[in-house]
Amino acid sequence: MEIWKLSEKVSIISDVIPYYFISLFLSCISFSVFIIIFSGEPSWLQLMPVIIYSLYVVIPYLLFAVPLQIIFNKRPRKFNVFYLLIYTVLSFVAVFLFNVMVIRIEPTYLVKTQIYYGFSFTAAAIYWFWDSIFLQKKK
Repeated sequence: MEIWKLSEKVSIISDVIPYYFISLFLSCISFSVFIIIFSGEPSWLQLMPVIIYSLYVVIPYLLFAVPLQIIFNKRPRKFNVFYLLIYTVLSFVAVFLFNVMVIRIEPTYLVKTQIYYGFSFTAAAIYWFWDSIFLQKKK
């Protein structure tokens, strides 16, 4: 590969990276606020609890959603329902693994709860929304 082609690709990637961070940041904040409101503790809706929840939320997003987001950005489509479906499937896996490994919830109990499905879909929908706003642009 010629050097000018490589530098052109690096330039394109460096133009998009801030949008990945903005999308990830807003997704983490939004999902953290959702968790706090859904938990029934609106008094926790302060800066420090949102930051703490965001630190927990960023790990599954980085491991599961960001790589998928990079793949989806090769063929950008705003608010594509198929993208939401794939984000949701990966979100089920991410929420399951996070709850089993970190919180140590029994796997058979976890999949029987409505919270598991609600959190999984909401995490996917929030990330899909911010991804569609910032990154799924026609080239």
